[in-house]
Amino acid sequence: MIDLRQVAAPPWEEDLLVTARPKGVVDVWSLMRDARCATFETVWDSGGWRGALVPGEHPVVVAGAWERHGVCGYDLTGQRLWQDRSRTNVEAVTALAGGRVVVTHLRRATRVLEAATGEEVRTLRGALRVIALRPDLSLAVGGGWCRLLDRSLDPLGSRISTGLNIVWFAASDGEHLVITEIGGRVLRILDSDGRERARIAEHFRHVLHDPVTGTWVAVHEPSDGKNSLFRFNNDGEILERRPWDLRIGGTATMRGGRTLILITTEGGQVVNAANWSVRRLETT
Repeated sequence: MIDLRQVAAPPWEEDLLVTARPKGVVDVWSLMRDARCATFETVWDSGGWRGALVPGEHPVVVAGAWERHGVCGYDLTGQRLWQDRSRTNVEAVTALAGGRVVVTHLRRATRVLEAATGEEVRTLRGALRVIALRPDLSLAVGGGWCRLLDRSLDPLGSRISTGLNIVWFAASDGEHLVITEIGGRVLRILDSDGRERARIAEHFRHVLHDPVTGTWVAVHEPSDGKNSLFRFNNDGEILERRPWDLRIGGTATMRGGRTLILITTEGGQVVNAANWSVRRLETT
């Protein structure tokens, strides 16, 4: 069995996702073909793999390293398209619409690059990371605040206070924003103006909005390691809960919230967000 550790795909992507193994080996998968379509090596070092799949006519995998390799872009044959060693200490890499990628560095401005060339197109000062929500909507996360951004990464509305913890996962249905915090034990449901509508005092590691049922689905990760899936409405009412016996190591939203990808001790799991039916990423 392949030792999968992480997964990356933008929430609106319909087909391709990338998973990472130890030492920077990545696999690219096609959900439509139900097959693995590429395997190659990328940069990596201490702290594990940090990367993203940027869809388009010619998809690009962008990976960053902490100590010395900087950031690199690869096509799906594994050929290195570009390398930028000018800044190291890469903390996160996030795919955006329009062939762009956000790269977050420790104690340096967050950069927006063209994924195909590595060319820097703008910086986002004060943002510790960026979470892609939809093709036309992202969330900038700072210390004690978050703020919605439009397709051009310009601010939408005012900053939303988040207290001491940093937002780690987020999802939007266009009218509401749901956020979870790293190290926190609360999930908050906000109106588009930032007003808190409800909260659930549990620890969640991932959240998405399922457009089929009009509900939210979250991966619950308590301290005892007994994961489960939650379904809840805009008022925070728990509608359904299902135990998930496998330990979860990575998560991603795909197909506009219709699909949840889980990396578990038994490989990749493709979950239908509407009914929680499951199939595996086949490794043959």
